[in-house]
Amino acid sequence: MALLAIFTTLPALAQTDTNAPMPTSAPALKPVVVTSTRTEAAPFDVPASIDVVGGDAMRDGRLQINLSESLGGVPGLMVQNRQNYAQDLQLSIRGFGARSSFGIRGVRLYVDGIPATMPDGQGQSSNIDIGSAERVEILRGPFSALYGNSSGGVIQVFTETGEGPPTVSGSFAIGSYGLRRYGLKVGGSTRASDGGAGFDYLLSTSRFTTDGWRDHSRTSRDNVNIRLGVTLADDARLTLLLNSVRLDAQDPLG
Repeated sequence: MALLAIFTTLPALAQTDTNAPMPTSAPALKPVVVTSTRTEAAPFDVPASIDVVGGDAMRDGRLQINLSESLGGVPGLMVQNRQNYAQDLQLSIRGFGARSSFGIRGVRLYVDGIPATMPDGQGQSSNIDIGSAERVEILRGPFSALYGNSSGGVIQVFTETGEGPPTVSGSFAIGSYGLRRYGLKVGGSTRASDGGAGFDYLLSTSRFTTDGWRDHSRTSRDNVNIRLGVTLADDARLTLLLNSVRLDAQDPLG
């Protein structure tokens, strides 16, 4: 009798699942907002060439060492990684910066709205922490003049904002020629889900070392990126940013 009861209930369950009501509306996706034009707007509403690369796309299945890993597919942008960390990446947008023998020239770099380009126009990407990046915006064309003279393009990196209960995550990468990368990220928030006053935090640190495939190319790099935020009211917020990099790199070409 017990077996009979089990088999007779199965069709009833299957019939109930089949007659379940279908959802009436599709789930809403989180909108993408860009700020490369100095004001927040949707990408399709901006009359400029803008691409956005999300932080998850920069980290999933990647070493998280250089921007060249994830920005190579952006139209109009060419980035070369010569595995020479003393001279950094060679990056150009629509030809601007192509004549630079090392570093980044002719292209403006910003990290959380703070210029990462020197007054002489040269910048380096070694201080960018990929492990805590929320997104990267690439602005190409004449609209880059909004960020100053001799700007052939703009690359902006935005750090994640801590959300939800405290979380801790780590990452590890290993490769040939002594390549090692360790990463640790801690984040969270005391704000309620419906907004209001509160405190949020995010701390990300990483260490990268390699012996290099050439003589005299040993490199070690330590990155620390901290973002602290205090929401005082719906229209008042205080944000504290701390970014640090320690780079010890040999130059095989020098």
